[in-house]
Amino acid sequence: MNASLRSSHSTLTLCTASILALTALLLLVQYSFGIGTTSYSLGLYIWSNWTENEDMGHGFLIVPAFFFLIYQDRARLLSMTPRCGWGGLPLLIAGLFLFWAGNQADVTFLGLVSVVICVVGSTWWLLGWEFLKALAFPIAFLLFAIPFPGLDMMVALPLRYLMSTVSVLVLKMMGIPVVLVGTGILSAPDAAMHLKAGAKFAVDVANPCSGIRSLFALMMVGALFAHFTLKGAWRKWILFLCTPPLAVMGNLARILMLTIGTIAFGSDFALGKNPLEHPSWFHMTAGYLVFIVALCGMMGIGSLLNRDWKSILGRWIGSSSHSPSRSLKGESRDPERDLY
Repeated sequence: MNASLRSSHSTLTLCTASILALTALLLLVQYSFGIGTTSYSLGLYIWSNWTENEDMGHGFLIVPAFFFLIYQDRARLLSMTPRCGWGGLPLLIAGLFLFWAGNQADVTFLGLVSVVICVVGSTWWLLGWEFLKALAFPIAFLLFAIPFPGLDMMVALPLRYLMSTVSVLVLKMMGIPVVLVGTGILSAPDAAMHLKAGAKFAVDVANPCSGIRSLFALMMVGALFAHFTLKGAWRKWILFLCTPPLAVMGNLARILMLTIGTIAFGSDFALGKNPLEHPSWFHMTAGYLVFIVALCGMMGIGSLLNRDWKSILGRWIGSSSHSPSRSLKGESRDPERDLY
């Protein structure tokens, strides 16, 4: 009887999965070619962002990483028993409705979010809640593939002001006289030499130098690094939340390197004659410094988080609570002291 029920359940699951696979294939055609009431094409939109938007250059790695994350956890997944979770069906319907709404409004971002919601709903419905928890990280990792709108105004511009302000403070602490004009780092005016601000050197923290390109790529790397090297959700979250400050620190090191290079060797050598379109080799090399600083920071924080701090603190408290060992054998006792 139990075997018959399991067989019926497997057949029902297979049929349902086949129907969903066919639905997904039809939606994929819609996503790829924009067939419908509008020129709504999620596939072409995201592909153009990955190829033309330098902030989303890491997008090509997301899908292979998604399947690799599932493959490396295959032993645990194969040992689990699929169970139908009806709570996922409303979520799947909501995802399909969101896709339709995005189609009607021609808002591709809604369509991309609907894909992730449909994946979550399908997994929960067909495989069950336990499977969804096991696949939570690979599914959440797909969000890194989505180009979020308005990043230039919401993230890039504040980062430009932050990086230029912090860079000026550090340069002044190093004894280099500079002034901040907008997002530009200029040499300080020198009245004795009759030099205006920026006469010796000038470095502008443009959008590419804001750190937005490295920010999202390093957040993706930080998520993978935390997933594979740390145990416990709180440790992984701490390391992941440290990646934005680490990206800022790495970009700060890059801007300082470019500024000092401009002072020492000139603007053409350090930045290039046209920094935005044809940066110099020194400018390109400085970009790797962002990842070197950030990755070293990740490894350091990961090493600290992996330590058994309970045992370390326990040994430290235990050793500090005892006075230096003394032998009490033969020690004379003072009767008057014992009275107190």
